[in-house]
Amino acid sequence: MDPDQQEALSDIQNSVYRTALKLRSVQTLCQLDLTDVSLIQHILPCHQCQKEKSLKIQQLCSLLKELFQSARLDKPGQVDPKAPDLTLRLLTTMYDRSETGVIKARSAAGALIALSGDSLLTKYRAFFQFYADKDQEEASMSRSALRSLLTDLHEIPAIVGESCASSCVEIAIRSCFHGVLNSAVAEEKFLSWLRTEPALLLWLPTCHKLSATKMVTHNVRCRVCKNFPITGLRYRCMKCLNFDLCQACFFTGRLSKPHKKSHPVTEHCVQMSAKENAKLFLRTVRNNLFQERCRRKEAQRRKALEMLQAGDLLAPEPVL
Repeated sequence: MDPDQQEALSDIQNSVYRTALKLRSVQTLCQLDLTDVSLIQHILPCHQCQKEKSLKIQQLCSLLKELFQSARLDKPGQVDPKAPDLTLRLLTTMYDRSETGVIKARSAAGALIALSGDSLLTKYRAFFQFYADKDQEEASMSRSALRSLLTDLHEIPAIVGESCASSCVEIAIRSCFHGVLNSAVAEEKFLSWLRTEPALLLWLPTCHKLSATKMVTHNVRCRVCKNFPITGLRYRCMKCLNFDLCQACFFTGRLSKPHKKSHPVTEHCVQMSAKENAKLFLRTVRNNLFQERCRRKEAQRRKALEMLQAGDLLAPEPVL
């Protein structure tokens, strides 16, 4: 990752968005967004990545060349010849810090899946297929298997200097097994837990959201930098009338009167119709008329944020 770009992204105040944007830069640099889960499963089948099976660096290099060759056939002219080498360097930095010359096949597959350009649900299903225990008739995710998955995925934000305490892995495991009497969870329970966006993995859906909205345009002007139209995510203040922010200004905390940082905002991923914009305007008027209720909601929001931060979780500043 370009040091100048990393320094610029470090100005982003929200830790989750800062992490996601840094990883988006890594993803596009290695061109992993041009790959998908089906290609990864073809190159690294699930049965070859079970338990402690490892790959030598030379083997992994050949597999990555095959992966990007397949991607090149699907997307001719888009894949850079350097992509396999850059991805190999990324994986070795994450999973071979002792320079042993080998990497666990499952760890490499997990990182490739997480940084691929596929949908979230497809990634979640692939995680289960690669990490679940298949000793019994029906595959299930045990605590030790989930710990391996979360530990491997935890290395991804750490590569860009963004990580949380190791205790967060155990907190996430407890949240997944909350109310579960068995020693393992089925795929449906595992997927439903991931859909709740646990704090440890919040960078994953955020990274996907940033990727999915990179070409979305909103026919409004940013009230801070004056850019028109807003591209990407749009943030609308629910207290100031007709006050919109682009994602760059919102992430870096740039303000313009009368807007204040404490004002609640809504995040919009898609272009809104005139009817939806009118509803937002009326909602903003209502918030100004009933300010006491808004203050109570803001107090509840801040209390929830403090509780999350007290648990050493990688938590965002909630957007209401």
